[in-house]
Amino acid sequence: MSTLRLALEWFLNPDHLPLLAARETLREKHGLELDIIAPDDHYDGFAELAAGKVDLVTNEPLHLLERHPHPLRSLGTFFHTDGGVLIQAAARQRLLDGGAIRVSSPVSNPVTDGLCRNILAGWLQSQGKTLREDQVTVYEGGFGHVDNLAAGADAAWLAFANIEGIDARQRGLDVSMIRTTDGGVPGFSALELIAARDATPGQQASAGLLVATLDQVIPALQAAPAEARALWYRASGEASSAATDAIIDDTLRRFVAPVRPDPARWLAVWEHMSARGADIVDRAGFDAIFQ
Repeated sequence: MSTLRLALEWFLNPDHLPLLAARETLREKHGLELDIIAPDDHYDGFAELAAGKVDLVTNEPLHLLERHPHPLRSLGTFFHTDGGVLIQAAARQRLLDGGAIRVSSPVSNPVTDGLCRNILAGWLQSQGKTLREDQVTVYEGGFGHVDNLAAGADAAWLAFANIEGIDARQRGLDVSMIRTTDGGVPGFSALELIAARDATPGQQASAGLLVATLDQVIPALQAAPAEARALWYRASGEASSAATDAIIDDTLRRFVAPVRPDPARWLAVWEHMSARGADIVDRAGFDAIFQ
């Protein structure tokens, strides 16, 4: 049995249900093993792709548009949700009053930190307020957004409405989501399937088979929520719960098929970031990603 190695953007969660369903289908019908690898850090997949240790990566389109030393190619979006800054009620009010907050994020760099501040600045502007530079500090706090909030973090950035948003409400936390669009920033909370632009013919063939299988399993998952929930519990080993059922049910409606490279989906994000001087690919580089 041949193997296709795929690195996730962070810990396995219901956003990855199409990959789990595709893994079973590929194994049973095509003799192809999909090895799904969870990272220690958010950018691990890109480093492993460059080193030839994995064949594919899934990550947010924001990171697809950043400059990488190895050229990347989009194979398409399979998941798209609402996302942004999940913030404690007290911290939200503190911002409105001119106070400072600290925001946990799985990664901290000028591009992602700048976007967080842009979103909060845009949201404050809509409230008739102005954000000062010293009001927001972004720090690397790992992948556990809701755990961080429960432990007292003011806010969590790069949060997804269907996972952390629902989880926080299920835990009874007094938080709300300031979405990217609430701050005047085009939405980019999604997962892209990403390959190296110099992938071998064998890697391209296996990746193409994965994409074709995703096109089949995504509608099947959406049509059968009970089976989707059973797949999650079977693959993750997690005990079933009403909270996880709620996350899965919300997540199912956010899957995208067919999975195809679509520059129109992310052009507004690229334009927004370029206009603000973010260190991302130029327009030629953007176009090349989706060819």
